[in-house]
Amino acid sequence: MKTRVQLSAERGARFEIWARQKPGKSAAEDPVDAFVLRVGDCVVYRIAHLPPCFQFYSYTHYAAGPLTLEWDDSAIEIPLLYSFNSENVTEKGVTFLELRDGHVIARPRTSWPEWYESDTNRPQLRFSPFQAWMNDPNGICFIDGRYHLFYQFHPVESEWGPMHWGHAVSDDLYRWIHLPVFLHPEQNLWSLGATGGAFSGSAFVGQDGKLSFYYTERLPAYDLFKDYKEVQKRVLPSADLLRPDANKLVLVDGPSGSSHDLRDPKVWYDAACGAYRMVLGAAIDGDPAVLLYGSEDGEDWKFMSVLYRASEHFRQHGARCVECPDFFELNGHYVLVMGFVGYTEPETGRHNLLYAQVGTFEGDRFMPATPALQELDFGTDFYAMQSFRAKDRQIAFAWLFNWEFRKPPGSPYSGELSLPRVLGLDAERNLTMMPEKGCQRLRAHNLAQTAPYQFACEPRRPVELSLEGDLDGVQIVARGSDGESFRLAHSARRLELTVAEDNGEIKYRSAPLKLERLTLFFDRGVVEVFANGGAVCGTRRTYKITDLTTLEVKSADSSRIESYEAWSYNSAWSN
Repeated sequence: MKTRVQLSAERGARFEIWARQKPGKSAAEDPVDAFVLRVGDCVVYRIAHLPPCFQFYSYTHYAAGPLTLEWDDSAIEIPLLYSFNSENVTEKGVTFLELRDGHVIARPRTSWPEWYESDTNRPQLRFSPFQAWMNDPNGICFIDGRYHLFYQFHPVESEWGPMHWGHAVSDDLYRWIHLPVFLHPEQNLWSLGATGGAFSGSAFVGQDGKLSFYYTERLPAYDLFKDYKEVQKRVLPSADLLRPDANKLVLVDGPSGSSHDLRDPKVWYDAACGAYRMVLGAAIDGDPAVLLYGSEDGEDWKFMSVLYRASEHFRQHGARCVECPDFFELNGHYVLVMGFVGYTEPETGRHNLLYAQVGTFEGDRFMPATPALQELDFGTDFYAMQSFRAKDRQIAFAWLFNWEFRKPPGSPYSGELSLPRVLGLDAERNLTMMPEKGCQRLRAHNLAQTAPYQFACEPRRPVELSLEGDLDGVQIVARGSDGESFRLAHSARRLELTVAEDNGEIKYRSAPLKLERLTLFFDRGVVEVFANGGAVCGTRRTYKITDLTTLEVKSADSSRIESYEAWSYNSAWSN
């Protein structure tokens, strides 16, 4: 039975739709005009015959008069539908439209705070998609005074699938406006029964000030671990950054010894040699590696060298390749960041660790200051980090994902990003990461103390706890309303972070440190820890404790704690 609803649509409004024939409905039963837009009696757009797989459709409204939407709930499945006007979308955002039970539920930007608050398990300080699946941050850039975030996005369900690039914009790195999907796979992978699509990449601002994006396209793949093809592309965006104006293939094959894993380009202009440079994640003869490429024009790329090759230890313990390499200059030094996918650390059982090396880069050679790798996050749920330059700061985001425990079913979305982190170097040339201080504008008030070093938390509100002093041996215990807890303890000179899901088989512990400063954020299941000015960080995602009631600091000698404070936070999505 068809439903007819009148929509508000100004001239120039664009509708973007992902739809398919309802599962269980045979083609013979599929009615003509399962989705129709009318002005009066005139049909201005229709989807007449639906495929059994998802398909992307779009319509831009230029006709005069009220617009009427007509659809058949029994025939069509629409997991994502939104409308927008390109003239004001960067301020108003898209309006999400849900067709359900004969009604159109419109969710413009003004309704997003209620939507984000309604999911009691959704973090409130961190970016997450309005719905569906998100993973790696991509193409982050600071353009004309605003931050643009692109991200890996599967628009039709909250599980990984054919990859697109979602898009959002912000003035402060915390309050985000959802924009239209930016990149689509080269082919309709759902119809091919394949995976792949627009994988990870980065933004590049050239000497002429023009922005472009480099990214990996995984061609239709039928095995997640082998026999796929990954190629590199360059996108020139439209002036409003809402769509690609041009998309060009710039690199097809890797060097001798490389495999099917060739991905995640990061590009810069090297003024010393007057040419473009690119790093790619890869494997050389089975060893995780970072490859260096060069170009005179940003499009014709030549392999130059293996910038970094991991020791055989990583291959022997499951590392398949380097993912999401990042390479940038910071305070006169060069920093290489790498994720080793597939790696399991034998001493702790942790998976997919993220590492950094600091050194020099001269004559297209990277010379690390030390052969040792710096572990960037002992919690491991901080992965696929990407950094970008904004004025005089190097800022990074990463994907938050628990590799051990899947998110419980029933949520409309999956995936969050970390807090934005400002990068620096300490006196020992360790890479440091601290939360961007704009989050402090979201502080509500100090948490009340029920006893010395014990705080009463407020339902569903994010919290921050900061300590300074001689903190060796300190413990922080957080309890939730359902009796579950998490614990951060400094013992035997290491920080260890345990959440309710842990059974002790994996040890989430840091490198040794003398603990002097500690900041902890908790946000509906996300724990981010920053020790000694961000020289040591740890991130965990738990789904068993999302609502804190108490936060307690324990120490054998509390007099050694010189200062401490705890804050309650407002949601970044609130008005």
